[in-house]
Amino acid sequence: MRVVKLLLLGLVAFLVTAAVRFPAAPVVERVRPDLGPVALEGVEGALIDGRVARVRSTDELLPLEFSDVRWTLAPLALPRGAAADVAFSGYGGGGEGQVLRAWNGDIVVEDMTFTAEAKALEPLLPVPIAEFDGRLSGELSRVVLEAGLLGTFEGAIVWSDAVLERPVQAALGDVDVSVVKDGEEAHVATVSAEGGDVAAEGTVRMTFDGDFVADLLLTPAPSASPELVGMLQRVARPEGGGRLRLQQSGNVNQPM
Repeated sequence: MRVVKLLLLGLVAFLVTAAVRFPAAPVVERVRPDLGPVALEGVEGALIDGRVARVRSTDELLPLEFSDVRWTLAPLALPRGAAADVAFSGYGGGGEGQVLRAWNGDIVVEDMTFTAEAKALEPLLPVPIAEFDGRLSGELSRVVLEAGLLGTFEGAIVWSDAVLERPVQAALGDVDVSVVKDGEEAHVATVSAEGGDVAAEGTVRMTFDGDFVADLLLTPAPSASPELVGMLQRVARPEGGGRLRLQQSGNVNQPM
């Protein structure tokens, strides 16, 4: 009986080892129709750990792309789905976190930290309305793709040494943005900026189809150029004490 138990234990260990060391490429090819708006190119390594040369989101609202994506399976997440701890490069920086495919088919990104260059993110703008510079860092606490569509995007981003290059030159100092979900169809971003030509605080509410409502209180600093102050005065109303209130709504996918 003891020999039988040892043989069974050895067989289970062999099967588990063979499964996790199985090449990842044919498995990815088999499940590709179930990956939703995620395209994988250049898959190497085994299921337990490997590398993807290029990962693209085909979601038009957030067409992200990353390179040299490496993963290690995260077995403790099995009650919720199949998960892996990942590291990646892209947009002048990189990051790491966990990606999970839930048993209901949702794709979940959690505790993702990252850095990037603001200039490299300009192509993600729905329309080319501005140019930037500076360094970004942040954490995506939870991002969920439901049935192939973005359903949740929550996290915090810091834009350090922020610079607006177009439509007007402005040093914005450090800009903090935190995003939380608001109901089933929208998110709210809380924005603050200090240490630059304009101090700012307020919120922007945006729905998944691009509709937005912005309410920001802006305070030009003595260092602000006449061009910058003039632009702010054209789009915002005086609030007293040198402050201006910007209230605007529209759709980011449509010309302003």
